Amino acid sequence: MLQLHKQPNLKYILKTSLFILVTAESACILTAETVDLIFYQYSLLPSVPLALLAGALTVVVPEAYRKLKVIGSLAPAGT
Repeated sequence: MLQLHKQPNLKYILKTSLFILVTAESACILTAETVDLIFYQYSLLPSVPLALLAGALTVVVPEAYRKLKVIGSLAPAGT
């Protein structure tokens, strides 16, 4: 973390991190509000875990996709 300012692609890292943060927050809010509209009075129990799951998936899926892309590019051409 102390070496972050020395990264050559710092602008890309910050832009991507900010985009993922905003997207994850939006997914959490939209999920919680959707569950609240569907279940009305009984929405607290399912809305919190579902909102957290949506936010976590928003953060994890792009990183997993990047890792799979890197692994795929490292695989031998014959496989």
